[in-house]
Amino acid sequence: MHKTNFLMFRLWFCALGLLAIAPAAWAQKAPELETALIKVNRIWTGVTANGGKASFDYRAGFFPNDFDIIGVRGQEQDLWAGAGLKLAATNWRDPIDTLHAVAIYGPTNDFMPNGKVTERISSYLRYTYTEQEIDFKPVTLDLFGIHDPAKFGDLTCDQLVQATTENILGVQVKRRIMGWSQTFNDDYLILDVEFTNTGADTLTDFYISVESNGANTYRSNGTRPAPGTGENFSTVTTWQHYYGGRVGDSLRVFYEYSADDPAVPGDLMGAPVTSQNGRLINPKFVWYSILHASEKPYTDPADDRDDFLQPKVTYMGTATKFPYNSEGDEYGDKNFWALRGAYSEFFPMSGNTWPGTFHAGNTDETGNSSYAGHPAGTMQANNSKMYCTFGPYLFHPGEKLHLVFANGFSGLDVRTAKEVGAKWKSGALEDPPGMPNPRTGFFPENFAFPVDATEMDRRKDRWVSTGIDSVMKSAWRAKWNFDHDYRIPAAPPPVEKVTITGLGTGVEIRWSAPEAESRADFAGYRIMRRLSNLDTLFFEEIYSSGLEDKAAEHLYVDQKVLIGAQYYYYVQVKARIAADDPLADPLSRGRIIFSSRVLQPTINWINPPHFSQNDLTRIRIVPNPYNINDPLLVKQGWTDQRGIQFYNLPGQVSIRIFTESGDLVQTIEHNSPVNAGYEIWDMITRNQQVISSGLYVVVFEKPNGETAFQKFMVVR
Repeated sequence: MHKTNFLMFRLWFCALGLLAIAPAAWAQKAPELETALIKVNRIWTGVTANGGKASFDYRAGFFPNDFDIIGVRGQEQDLWAGAGLKLAATNWRDPIDTLHAVAIYGPTNDFMPNGKVTERISSYLRYTYTEQEIDFKPVTLDLFGIHDPAKFGDLTCDQLVQATTENILGVQVKRRIMGWSQTFNDDYLILDVEFTNTGADTLTDFYISVESNGANTYRSNGTRPAPGTGENFSTVTTWQHYYGGRVGDSLRVFYEYSADDPAVPGDLMGAPVTSQNGRLINPKFVWYSILHASEKPYTDPADDRDDFLQPKVTYMGTATKFPYNSEGDEYGDKNFWALRGAYSEFFPMSGNTWPGTFHAGNTDETGNSSYAGHPAGTMQANNSKMYCTFGPYLFHPGEKLHLVFANGFSGLDVRTAKEVGAKWKSGALEDPPGMPNPRTGFFPENFAFPVDATEMDRRKDRWVSTGIDSVMKSAWRAKWNFDHDYRIPAAPPPVEKVTITGLGTGVEIRWSAPEAESRADFAGYRIMRRLSNLDTLFFEEIYSSGLEDKAAEHLYVDQKVLIGAQYYYYVQVKARIAADDPLADPLSRGRIIFSSRVLQPTINWINPPHFSQNDLTRIRIVPNPYNINDPLLVKQGWTDQRGIQFYNLPGQVSIRIFTESGDLVQTIEHNSPVNAGYEIWDMITRNQQVISSGLYVVVFEKPNGETAFQKFMVVR
């Protein structure tokens, strides 16, 4: 770098330092420190403006277990939203004019600790949350982006996040992350990255390296109820596999999935929870697919061609375990040694690999039943990543390169995972249909099952293997999406307003969706209901209509409910993909799709009341006696199993609860606007304490002064 450029760099770096040490002087964060959240489908992830690390948590508020979401924590530089893209070149001069035989830099480094953002991060949403009112109370939730449909142009995605940075090598990195809520494309995000050499130097032996896994993630399903002692799973106990390195492969897909822990007795693939009737809580696959990789640098986008042989290097393992020896390495750099493909000499991919490529072996093809049974494997502090490298390129100033990825989470749905686990535990499980290999299912032909696996265990594992087929279908759909310029059929608009009210006649659901009904693909509605929010209880369809179901306001009354039980509801718009739609993939044409699940949060529940009546002697207290282990509480679907219910109340009545010795515990004013004869008490005193065991006296008093007394017992 020349002295003039160096001076400009120093001035820019000092300015950035002032931003870092005096943030209080600015109304906004420095651009390099800004973030965005993607939460529009089954992949929830944070996006850092600078492309580096951060920390994200989605578990508070709304993180729906029925939708089986993976939440990326962001504390490692994984590919999900384009974090940690590493660029490498040889014979490069740094900002202080030192020549490096090889340079490898991510978005943040010693020269730019916070990176360099050249276009601020933006996050746009096509739709907002449905306006909801549950039992006269509005549901409020902060929107995770800016609602502006005009920003999408011809794109059919439902969320669009963009950020542009500059790497220290002088390469501009422009990221677009897109998410679809459309039913057949809601299990992946697309990361579209354009690299431009904006510097003055030609970059020789230019490589782009990425890495990813599912270790640093949360899962929305699997913790309600929590697994028993020793039954939880580790996100780092995985098999990893790359499909795309052999002649005849049709896609480029890296995936990982649950492995057995050889140190623990039994077969733990899929993470069966024996104490909960065997349900599988880790049957899904984390994956990423390469949808496009430039054959060579270009200046005119019309000249950009996909090279199926890119990435030419793939490998997997824990970084500290790669068998590197600096002797004979002309660059003396372990990272450059790995990203150029030298590890494949120690552990080559089997079979007929593409000439001129350097693909290391797959961990599930060693014939070893241990996931750590390969040169870069370990069972101690394991953090095996799925790495790939694009290049080498000769990258001139003004030229561009284009990489496109899909990052996904696919496999058995939660209902099937429960059914498979239950049949496995009872010994009634049969093999899944359509297996390509009768012994290994969809796993490789030489896959080694756990050494102590029974035949019933192997059947369970073969069900897990069907996730490979799911991954390939989703990757194929993502490729179709890219090939059709991100214009696949869009998800229909969500319902605009929903009002849900518990009445003596049942649960009344009112909704309106004028935008959805104005579309040519409108196909009606469905209402989904669930008792409780446990992982093991599912939403069921209780109402379904067709394209003729249009009105300014709709009404449905759910009368098949348990009084006082805890119910959740959401309403979805249906749309039908045209049978001849050229933008739809062939497997989706003519099929029904639904509006976004996540845009109608099921945070608040309904406790259906009973009719009110005026005879105080008919009031009933349930359960009586109260015991937290009473199975009635589970059947009622209560999230918090602490509660006393009062039935057959007048429309207006005061409820005062006393200890046996006469101390006032709590007062409840029941004044139902819908004349509901039901009230629930959370067993918290007026001093915000949980009541203790004992006998309690309840005084019911109507506005006219009429009173009645009852007692209930609490047993712990």
